Amino acid sequence: METKFWPELMKGLEQLFEKKENYDVIIQAGEEPNVQEIYAHSLILCCQSNYFRTNLKEKKDGKFILKKSNIPPQIFENILRFLYCGKINLNVESVSDILTLLTTANEFELHSLVNYIQEFLIDNQKEFIQNNATKFLENIFQCETFELIRNYCLKIICETPDVLFEKNTFLKLSSQMIEFILKQENLALEEIEVWNNLIKWTYAQHPNINHDPSKWTKDDIEIMKRTTHRLIPLIRFQDISSDDYYEKVFPYEDLLSKEIKGEIMQFYLVSKSTKAINLLPSRSNKFKQLEYDSVIIKSNHFAIFASWVEKKNDSYYNIRSIPYSFDLLYRASRDGNTAFHQKCDNQGPTIVIAKITNSEQIVGGYNPLQWNQIPNYYRSTKDSFIFSFKDRNNLKTAIVSYPNDNGYQHSICCLLGYGPIFGSGHDLLCQLNGTWTSNPITYQNVDIPYRFNVDDYEVFQIKK
Repeated sequence: METKFWPELMKGLEQLFEKKENYDVIIQAGEEPNVQEIYAHSLILCCQSNYFRTNLKEKKDGKFILKKSNIPPQIFENILRFLYCGKINLNVESVSDILTLLTTANEFELHSLVNYIQEFLIDNQKEFIQNNATKFLENIFQCETFELIRNYCLKIICETPDVLFEKNTFLKLSSQMIEFILKQENLALEEIEVWNNLIKWTYAQHPNINHDPSKWTKDDIEIMKRTTHRLIPLIRFQDISSDDYYEKVFPYEDLLSKEIKGEIMQFYLVSKSTKAINLLPSRSNKFKQLEYDSVIIKSNHFAIFASWVEKKNDSYYNIRSIPYSFDLLYRASRDGNTAFHQKCDNQGPTIVIAKITNSEQIVGGYNPLQWNQIPNYYRSTKDSFIFSFKDRNNLKTAIVSYPNDNGYQHSICCLLGYGPIFGSGHDLLCQLNGTWTSNPITYQNVDIPYRFNVDDYEVFQIKK
């Protein structure tokens, strides 16, 4: 019986919110010249939030006046509706609107709403957050109130660091944000790449400094040391090979403290069994566990392939959650163009990856059955696919196509005188002389050239 009349009571409060009858609060929201007056009732506001109890103190002509230039009117209206009747509109499309909504709810000490917004975004807007993880984290990483979404964004960046480092987004980040990321023990990036990106970020902060450290002046060295003095101790130098250290770290030794240089030399020159190194411990998520034997693509591509195998969206899996192994069976540059069937027949499901000559485009296809020589050349399946990345360095250029309903009987073709073939002999076909062709029939067009050559191609065996 306690909740029987609740909807009716809430309806009355919502009508009060909309009609603004007998209001005694005038809120001036937004910045000039777009300031908008919003009317409310002090009794409702003070019942719901300590913020308003504290800030609604003095009346002018019988009204409380509250100026909030930092909050857009539409965001304030959204929050007010929640205060009156418990409704909140979360259909916001921009990162800035979501962040403003979160920070406004936090400013008004609406902690249950702050948690609800974070949970809603994580449960219902995963792809949006993944695409904007860096922006979210940059704005909220220092606020403990936003711990849920902060940890979620941090998890995304640590598991798929390409979203931060490959797009050069990190070059504009603050030193505090860079420090926060470098402290993460589960950052899935080779340590030498962590170092390279740190140096790249440092140069971005001082574009006038020569990129050849041997030409630095004393002033240049001091500037670069001040910029990196809190960051360099966060590098796990013991996970950088001696070759990489000599080629990529040694030229910047002026940036390393005497203590760190001593610890590094101790690591490289003194038996580990007799003396321990004092540098930070290796990151717990060792990047080498994520490496795949490919000269064409990186780990993130395999996460996308795993998503496609299960007919999920591109970002369903990340490099930490791939449920398949990808084992190299064949590489044309290693094994020769004519060895495809010798290496790949009767090996179960495989994926073919080829890099087109004189471009960054990669193409290929997935065979969920197996390659072999039997009288019936064609294989019937709806689970195969062909794909293309217009730019292999930009995962968002990916296009995938599964067989159409009228042609899936010819999804895969096996012929002794050819390499891998997808579709009715033409959708994606490799000749043993190294020439490739594409003429979409069984699959939709995924922007593969009609005729092309490749620098190399690889075939991986896929196991659950």
